[in-house]
Amino acid sequence: MANRSYLYSLTNRPTAYTDRPETISGLSEWNYDIPFMYRLLMSGDPQLCASLISDGLDSDEGDEKVRLYAISGRFEPGFARVKRLIDIMRYLAAQAPVPAPAPAAAPVVAAPKATSFVDRFKGWFSPPAAPKAPPAAATPATGSTQLPGWLDETLAFLEAHRNEHLLLETVELDTMTESEEAPLRACVEKELARCQQAGAALDALPQDIAAAAQLLREAGATQQAAPLDAFFGLRFDDDCDSTRSRATEYPLGLQWYDVLYFGLLNRAEFEAATRGDAAAA
Repeated sequence: MANRSYLYSLTNRPTAYTDRPETISGLSEWNYDIPFMYRLLMSGDPQLCASLISDGLDSDEGDEKVRLYAISGRFEPGFARVKRLIDIMRYLAAQAPVPAPAPAAAPVVAAPKATSFVDRFKGWFSPPAAPKAPPAAATPATGSTQLPGWLDETLAFLEAHRNEHLLLETVELDTMTESEEAPLRACVEKELARCQQAGAALDALPQDIAAAAQLLREAGATQQAAPLDAFFGLRFDDDCDSTRSRATEYPLGLQWYDVLYFGLLNRAEFEAATRGDAAAA
């Protein structure tokens, strides 16, 4: 099974594994990575919180459990940034590539002068040949064909799954390299900083949408100073998530579904499951 990052919307900031929200919904999961859209969504006041995926590691012995952390954020500020990024990306997708200059027309070569009286006589009364028109330039292709639809789906899905808070779980990725509490917490703290940087990068774009689109394109292709370096490596076209084909190494993250591998229980479900476990013991 692939190790994944998981994104949820919910009603609370969990303080413990047992601190369950009234409602919770899955939003997305991603194999072996944390897409930029996750970080941008989580950029609204991100804080450390308790993981709801597990209350310890399989290797824990007795009652000594490793405390696991996740990231909590406010839904609305992150969603507002996502909507602005989508507006800028729509502008980019609608722009035609800069067309290549048309090839220069071939110079008109003058016909040789007539040498006989008959030839000269024909030249006096025959209309001059019209210059040959250069070939028409091909109409340049417009922007991405599938990306606008994916952006529409992103907005519709997030609107339908709005809640007070968001939860980003990275424990599966973190435990690939760490197994002790302090290093695992440090992994989550580093990711929290990346979420903050994603928000700062979006806020650093100009208010003018044309200027913002130009800078976004440049920041995706060329390393910029912080905080704009958060965009480096992103693609803003139909290959924005094509990590398998290696068209990009850093996914934007436009794949959304509410049924995740870890379907986390809300408060009522968790309490019912706990009662059931107690009765079975």
